[in-house]
Amino acid sequence: MLRLVQVFTIVVTGAIFAAVNQVVVKPYLDEIFHIPQTIRYYNGNWSYWDPKITTPPGLYILAVAYAKILSLISTNFECNVRVLRSFNLIGQLVFLPWVLSLFPLSHHSLSARTTVMLQLLPPLYFFTFLYYTDMWSTIFALLSVALALRSTRASWISVVVKMLVGTMAIALRQTNVIWVSYAFAVEILTVLVYPDEKGKDRADDAWFMAASAKLEDVSAPSDLIRAGVGAIVRVWRALRGNKRSKALKILCSYSFTIGVFLLFAIANGGITLGDKDNHVAGIHLPQLFYFSTFACVLSIPTIFPVISQTFNILVYRPFTFAIATSIIIVAIYTTTVAHPFILADNRHYTFYLWRKCLNATPWSRYLFAPGYGVALYIIFARAVRKGRILTSVVFFCACAAVLIPSPLIECRYYIVPYMIWRMRVAILNAEGLDTRRENKVGEYVEIFWYMIINAITIGLFLGYSFEWPSEPGIAQRFMW
Repeated sequence: MLRLVQVFTIVVTGAIFAAVNQVVVKPYLDEIFHIPQTIRYYNGNWSYWDPKITTPPGLYILAVAYAKILSLISTNFECNVRVLRSFNLIGQLVFLPWVLSLFPLSHHSLSARTTVMLQLLPPLYFFTFLYYTDMWSTIFALLSVALALRSTRASWISVVVKMLVGTMAIALRQTNVIWVSYAFAVEILTVLVYPDEKGKDRADDAWFMAASAKLEDVSAPSDLIRAGVGAIVRVWRALRGNKRSKALKILCSYSFTIGVFLLFAIANGGITLGDKDNHVAGIHLPQLFYFSTFACVLSIPTIFPVISQTFNILVYRPFTFAIATSIIIVAIYTTTVAHPFILADNRHYTFYLWRKCLNATPWSRYLFAPGYGVALYIIFARAVRKGRILTSVVFFCACAAVLIPSPLIECRYYIVPYMIWRMRVAILNAEGLDTRRENKVGEYVEIFWYMIINAITIGLFLGYSFEWPSEPGIAQRFMW
């Protein structure tokens, strides 16, 4: 059945790509910035830079290399809209599954079933067919994390590779510096904190036990503090012992890339390149609530048993749940941001979500607070409860650092954190409970769920258009 799903996905993806290029011939939305910039680079004009572009030129550099290769094997070649869009198609069908296959389990790689599911992740799959930065930004961000997880026997060659991958990830999207930093932290945990030198549980080493404790064992805030102190002690012992070389390699793999980016941010007065007025960082705590809800909705088939267990827990802890809901309401009241793009651009689903749900009345946004509490608990605690405390804390911090500063509600921003979270769930299940039939059935249902969402969103994009009075004759289309 899996082979059938894979073949079906490839065939349908190719057909959708052809349909998009037949219906949407000219650059659409952000493509009006990305495509002309890339074509100028392809023609040798490397000095021009469109001030409206907010991301670094990593995508353009990669796409120019791709186009140059195609020009060598094709006569009468032209770097055009279709060619540049096909670059993302290659990323979807070839490089994304390869990167996903690198994420390690105890005895094997991520299952092909999970790989297909993540390839079909609706927001990412949609932008397979347009020349946006999301596909390759996601590929390199995930590759940086995958290399960190596989670095138990790192060589100096791998150090250079990780440095180049991290640099390219940031060159594709500035916020990927958070995921490169996350990879840095994950590698420290994987190489210096978690390994057991004796090959068995070291019950005699209290700091090892504290640092390696699982999230389900947390009973008080002091457990988190002990885990953090335990990690520091473990790293200190590693540096004093026989792991100095490994620690140096880890430092070299990430410090240069992160350091150069920090210098750039200081010199630039921020991380945004252009259109700074519309991309001002702030404190937008509800982003965590939106992301958690987004993740729960997309993964309903897999986490459904967790949802029922979560409600049972909330019934027995109503006071704790009430306090959490109150905190969420305060966060909504004090830090909700209504970005001008959300208020004005009716081509995006978030425009209608904001107008019809979150801002339908002055108090409607607060009605979602209990649901946000459940979603947060599922995503950051319940669904990954068998994972280690520190791994979960590092992931939560990375999500917070990526999402909270952003004033704009964009489902595209949730792609990388969701994929890392979803792989963590799959890995934890595979290492413990993957023999249960319901896990496999759940993932197949999730694949079908993604296909339904993709069919709806792409069908609307291709089959329905409208015009703005200010831009007569120009077709506008719905999209993520």
